[in-house]
Amino acid sequence: MGKHLPGLTGYALAALHVLGLDQRRCAHCLRPFTPKRDEQGNVSLCQPCAAMLKAYAGSRCRRCGFPLPRSIQPAICPSCLHDPPPWHGLAFHGLYTGPLRHMLLRLKLGGQLYIARSLAHFLCEAVACLPRPDAVLAIPQHPNHLYKRGYNQAHELARALCTLTGLTLRTDLLTRIRQSTAQAQLSAQDRRANVRNSFRAEPQTHGLRLWLLDDVLTTGSTLREATQALLTAGAKMVAIVFVARTPLRS
Repeated sequence: MGKHLPGLTGYALAALHVLGLDQRRCAHCLRPFTPKRDEQGNVSLCQPCAAMLKAYAGSRCRRCGFPLPRSIQPAICPSCLHDPPPWHGLAFHGLYTGPLRHMLLRLKLGGQLYIARSLAHFLCEAVACLPRPDAVLAIPQHPNHLYKRGYNQAHELARALCTLTGLTLRTDLLTRIRQSTAQAQLSAQDRRANVRNSFRAEPQTHGLRLWLLDDVLTTGSTLREATQALLTAGAKMVAIVFVARTPLRS
């Protein structure tokens, strides 16, 4: 706590604790809790919730993150062997289940934008495996969709990640030029067709190393199409970053 309120004496800190003024409200369960005095990083979660939201440590496809049995070697799923994705690398935190799914839905559909910072802390750890980019991009929404919802959850995540890491957020390099229908109820094949030719990358993309960020990867159709647009425009490298991977094929 001393790190958050410099200059306070031990007596003052004890008084704050007794009065409950050093407490925070957990971003997941919403219960009040007191962070440890030496705690750093993601202090928006109480200890039980932080334990439930630990990073996925199981075997996964190296190209799309799909969870795999450890017996499959090399660790590439059949889908990626048949149709390799265009990106150069990926990083994500966990599987789209349980508490992590709950937090993402509150951000995406509930408009609880403060959750983006908690999730961005997870991404700070996940992206350690990737080379540092020249810029971070979020999957853009079509202007009509953005007008109706009022925010883009991918942009909120990217902005929070850049605030925490000092990376540069670019909103001028990738545009969604075609409005697609909702993806949730579509098959993998229909999702690919639904987002085809949806993105335009600007000439300034040429030669840049980029991280492309979204909230959830399901079939990867949206990230594939956006990545391909960036590469066609001359991007030197595109790695995808997302919070959660769906554990089932759609």
